[in-house]
Amino acid sequence: MTRKACPAFWGGVFLATVMIPGCRSPSNGQQSAVPVVTGVTVEMVQLRETPEVYEAVGTVRSATSSVLAAQISGTVREIRVKTGDRVHQGQLLALLDDRSPRAQLGVAEAGVEESAQGMAEVEQALQAATADRAFAEVTYRRYQDLLAKNSVSRQEFDGAEARYKAAVAQEAALAAKKKQMAAREQQAKSQQQSAQALFSYSRVVSPIDGVVTAKPVDAGTVVMPGTPILTVEDTAHYRLEASLPEGFLAKVRVGQTVTATTAHGDFEGRVVEIVPTADTASRTFVVKVELPDDCGCRSGEYGKALFPVGHERRLTVPRSSLVERGQLEGLFVVNSQGVVEYRLVKTGKNLGDRVEILSGLTDGERVATSQADRLSDGVRVETR
Repeated sequence: MTRKACPAFWGGVFLATVMIPGCRSPSNGQQSAVPVVTGVTVEMVQLRETPEVYEAVGTVRSATSSVLAAQISGTVREIRVKTGDRVHQGQLLALLDDRSPRAQLGVAEAGVEESAQGMAEVEQALQAATADRAFAEVTYRRYQDLLAKNSVSRQEFDGAEARYKAAVAQEAALAAKKKQMAAREQQAKSQQQSAQALFSYSRVVSPIDGVVTAKPVDAGTVVMPGTPILTVEDTAHYRLEASLPEGFLAKVRVGQTVTATTAHGDFEGRVVEIVPTADTASRTFVVKVELPDDCGCRSGEYGKALFPVGHERRLTVPRSSLVERGQLEGLFVVNSQGVVEYRLVKTGKNLGDRVEILSGLTDGERVATSQADRLSDGVRVETR
């Protein structure tokens, strides 16, 4: 070995001496410890008896909806409201041409007045006839006594008797005429009432307090009896009309309390009516659920109701234990050594604050129900 080669040789030896210690495995004392998360709550999953509910969809409708249709034929002269206007009971909403019913009412009122005058005349005549009959009767009785004493002739007695019988007949005739006039007066009054009703049909008034929801005609439209003019809905009371399959109908009863959901939230509703006939296409029955007065609902809104139809054993976990990663759902399962494993699961129905687990978990396993943001695979937990 020459002198010039010696520095290179000793440099390589030094480099090897430095590198060899770097290839050694770390000692046991330098190994990283398994992370531990304390204070984690854990629940053992068990099959639970849970109520079986059917979610029926439906439509929110007003409890009272009045379609105001024409009851006479004629031309719409004026409509005083528009869609969305609030109205009160008895308010005049529309007018129809009333010339014909007004004329009929005038004729009927004239008939009532005429019959009343005729009745007054008959009553006066009857009173006079009654007085004549009473006088003739007294005269006739006196003549009977005088004839028995031979104080009057037979001819004079026969005259008194004839006048008495004529007075009785006149009184009876006028009494019969009074009954006839009373019947005519009653007929005239009935015709007057009919004409008044016909005249009232030319004035369309609101039967309830509510809001105008439809106005299918305008002023100038010729309508026939039955033609809708306006629709007024009660805005204080609403119902959810939900469709229920016929297989569950026997498990629903009037007065039952159910949970109803609309765009305005969840409410406690009450079954107030079950329509007894089924829809032939869907084989479903309509069940009407009364909603609270303060639900803020509007007719036509979407809604649903949960009807209890039985019980079923399900595997459930608290909703707080679910961990979403993208579009996947999973749980942190804790084994007997306290080590965490993230496991994907398939969820089922929502049961309030709990969720049904269809697959990925078995009865008796434990899941972490808190501090999910601090957990990951392989972490050890200390429960509380």
